[in-house]
Amino acid sequence: MNKVERALIYAIRGCFIILALLFLIKIIIDPDYNKWGGVIAGIGLPFLPPIIEKVYKSHISFRIQLIFYIFLFVALDLGICLDWYKTAPYFDKIIHFGSGILSALVGYYGLKYFKVVKTPRGFKILFIISVCALIAVGWECFEFACDKFLGQSMQQLVSVGVDDTMFDLLAALAGSVIGALLMTTPGFVKMLEKD
Repeated sequence: MNKVERALIYAIRGCFIILALLFLIKIIIDPDYNKWGGVIAGIGLPFLPPIIEKVYKSHISFRIQLIFYIFLFVALDLGICLDWYKTAPYFDKIIHFGSGILSALVGYYGLKYFKVVKTPRGFKILFIISVCALIAVGWECFEFACDKFLGQSMQQLVSVGVDDTMFDLLAALAGSVIGALLMTTPGFVKMLEKD
């Protein structure tokens, strides 16, 4: 990553923090605006790429980080904080499908970190899908915690029961299968990792 790209990534992270703080102010001012989950995720998730780089001792390209931040903006700021999940048809399922594809990158970097890249493709696909499933379940646990402890309705349990959670998990799983196939296709990740 060159200096301009690095500066842009820092600026994008800063914008996420500013947006989260603006939404926090809106929570304080408007008692009916309960978007704590979006604010908490908006402060923490922008720092996921450097954490993954540090844990996996790997470099994440500018292109991959940019894709991640665009996804994060759409999912958190538009989806949660501006209520696109409730107003845009199928927005929730599209985002969960996309999260499955993106979380496949985490599984791929895990394979690289554990130096098991040369294992059979079937094992790599299974490993990546397993990582994606763990991430999807972790996100649903986060939504559940926000609902129970912060009084939100991220899982929409009142209106749809467990259907929302199950369809979210299925959408993420479908995305993870696509992501795993892409991450194990020779040349695809090299194209993404290219700075």
